[in-house]
Amino acid sequence: MSVKVAFLGPEGTYTHQAVIQQFGIPNVSIYPQQSIGDCFSKIDSKEVDYAVVPFENSTNGQVVFTYDLLRDWFLSNGTHHPKFKVVAEQFVAIHHNLLSNASSIKDIKTIYSHPQVWTQVNEFLRTVPESVTKIDVGSTSEAARIVSQDQTNESAAISSFMSSELYKLPILQKNIETKSNNTTRFLILGYNQPPPSSDDKKNTKLVSSIMFTLNHDDPGALCDVLVKFKEYKITLSSINSRPANLQPWQYVFFVEMIGDINNGDLVKDIKGSCLDLVILGTFERSWKLQNRKRFL
Repeated sequence: MSVKVAFLGPEGTYTHQAVIQQFGIPNVSIYPQQSIGDCFSKIDSKEVDYAVVPFENSTNGQVVFTYDLLRDWFLSNGTHHPKFKVVAEQFVAIHHNLLSNASSIKDIKTIYSHPQVWTQVNEFLRTVPESVTKIDVGSTSEAARIVSQDQTNESAAISSFMSSELYKLPILQKNIETKSNNTTRFLILGYNQPPPSSDDKKNTKLVSSIMFTLNHDDPGALCDVLVKFKEYKITLSSINSRPANLQPWQYVFFVEMIGDINNGDLVKDIKGSCLDLVILGTFERSWKLQNRKRFL
């Protein structure tokens, strides 16, 4: 029986690539979604077993849509009461390519891509004439689809190798990302730990992800929480904040730590300083910063 997985589509996106890295190809049924919010709805309704969503990029930082959806779904005053958690993660090496049916870059008049891509290929774009029009679309795969249907052969897409194969678009120039180590991290949402991939690197390092809100009128409230992590000798790997949408200038803090937050009394000790505290998940650290040939 195949595993059902929802992801931010369409096919050929980097999120689709994360699905393949996590679940493989033969034993997965894919359900591309039009938005990250749709992925949350699909896993909440249990129409799928897992959902894969982008979380952060090494160049651009937070995918704020995902952060805000975690906030809106999991805060206790919300209308949702989800049972799913963050159960795994995947890192995808992002290699952008210029795809086109044009015979030369000089013939291109329009380039399509996802809005986040432009800053990731800014050095390449400096080599492109200013007269070339840059158009935002919903995904890099959608950009490739549009260009594949262009009869003029004067347009190009900045997209993935996967999209090149999917839409039969030649690669005019490959690996045009400014930073060769450009990587996006994806979260896998589900109710159970996913089956390990055949090429998973076994490790025992765990990561816990939590979010909390504080009394924003209480001086030192954030320090009171953070000092507890130091007392328990816990390493924090990241801390981010987003507007809590509860009161003006109140924020929700997203914290990731190395280890299992459920060990010991840490949660009990920091809850007293928080208005809300939600454990988003504890999962194995993934070291799959992959550079698989089929994705280059």
